[in-house]
Amino acid sequence: MKQLVKLILVAAFGIASLVTAPVQAANDSATVNVTVSLTSKCVFGAVTALAFTYTSFGALANGTGGSFNMKCTNTMPYKIGFSNAATPAATLAVTDTATNLAYTLGVSAATGTGSGVDQAYSVTGTMAAGQAGTCLTAACTNGAGVASTIYVVY
Repeated sequence: MKQLVKLILVAAFGIASLVTAPVQAANDSATVNVTVSLTSKCVFGAVTALAFTYTSFGALANGTGGSFNMKCTNTMPYKIGFSNAATPAATLAVTDTATNLAYTLGVSAATGTGSGVDQAYSVTGTMAAGQAGTCLTAACTNGAGVASTIYVVY
């Protein structure tokens, strides 16, 4: 019986030592450096036409329409204008050769900061009063219109 008790005790201690034995796990770590290169960009949305309705020798006329959206990289500063220079021209003087009428274009904001979403802008236009214009009929238009380029510099 003593041997049986000894055997039971040895077995119990053996099981207890298995249950409470410390687990030896290896740990190690390393750092990985990540480099991201981002090419900043601005993208124009569709630009609607700017339209003038003018009567010869009439009063000053303002154009209507001329809106566009632009989306630029988040927090990136940019400038909008009518020349591709470090500081684009804020206005542009134009003479429509089809109607021989002069007008000045502008943009609603010359500078901005990218937000990553579309931002709304407009092209403004002013036609001076008292111009005669050129027309062979009672009513004329300039057909396809005059294209003027808007630049964004960033």
